[in-house]
Amino acid sequence: MVAGFVVLAAACLPLADLAVAGHDPRAALMRMGRGFLSPDFGAIEQILRALALTVAFAVAGVALGGAAGLCLAPFYRLWPVRALAIAVRSVHELFWALLLLQVFGISVWSGVLAIALPYAGIFAKVLSEMLDEADPRPAAWLGPRVDALTRFLWARAPLAGPQMASYALYRLECGLRSSAVLGFVGLPTLGFQLDSFFRQGDYGAAGAVMILYVGLIASIRLWMRPRLVLGWLVFAAVMLATVRTPPMGQGALWRFLSQDIIPAPLRQGDPAGLLAWLGTLMQGAILPGLVATLIMAQLALVLAGAVAFVAQALIVPRVTG
Repeated sequence: MVAGFVVLAAACLPLADLAVAGHDPRAALMRMGRGFLSPDFGAIEQILRALALTVAFAVAGVALGGAAGLCLAPFYRLWPVRALAIAVRSVHELFWALLLLQVFGISVWSGVLAIALPYAGIFAKVLSEMLDEADPRPAAWLGPRVDALTRFLWARAPLAGPQMASYALYRLECGLRSSAVLGFVGLPTLGFQLDSFFRQGDYGAAGAVMILYVGLIASIRLWMRPRLVLGWLVFAAVMLATVRTPPMGQGALWRFLSQDIIPAPLRQGDPAGLLAWLGTLMQGAILPGLVATLIMAQLALVLAGAVAFVAQALIVPRVTG
């Protein structure tokens, strides 16, 4: 199977667009390297607030997505639930954010829901598998007269509890990355600061942001403990309440549902032109984008696997020795 992935990646390599953008990439890389080696923490305005909001968006989004996923997990075998979970998790958080910005603007709900929606689908699948792998004997011991909810709460969920908690911590780590990425669409997280400094060419400040971000991720097991979860939820709610949302105007949601997402031919009263419009869109954007996405994903997957294999080969002997 591994060999198949490598062969497929090798076949995709000639098709990938690997051209270097920019006139002098080496000079740009040198400037970035110097900036990262001499970080300028003093250039970051409201650094603590950016850090706090990065954590707040992640905690709120993961908590909401985890709660929804836990509610869906016992019913994941039902095809409508499974189809819904697949649909919401197939869209990346960044695309959810771009979609939600059309409705809510640069608001708390755009960021929280952009994380919560795909994570709900992910949680539903993974937690369902954890529940299925739990020891079935306690649930069977309750007898056939016990309702499904009681059986889930008292016999299945407690057995899978430790695995669920461990996975939730991992998903929070992913949520921190998602929260930072949402800054690139305007939300006030570390990603917004990073994007601003890169646009200005201030690589010293960008290096400082990256150091803070790596430290935040690396220390997650120190500041996020099970007994502190409630406190972090309160902290997230308080911080998100301080975010000011630019006005979107009345009727934004209805305008989005009644106009923005409706294909142009239907809005213009020309149903016969729908197929031609869709064909042009498929040839000009959808299919080329889909092919490029699959090629780059395959190459990135093999490259990441190779790096992980080399790192494991170098680290494990030292640890065991």
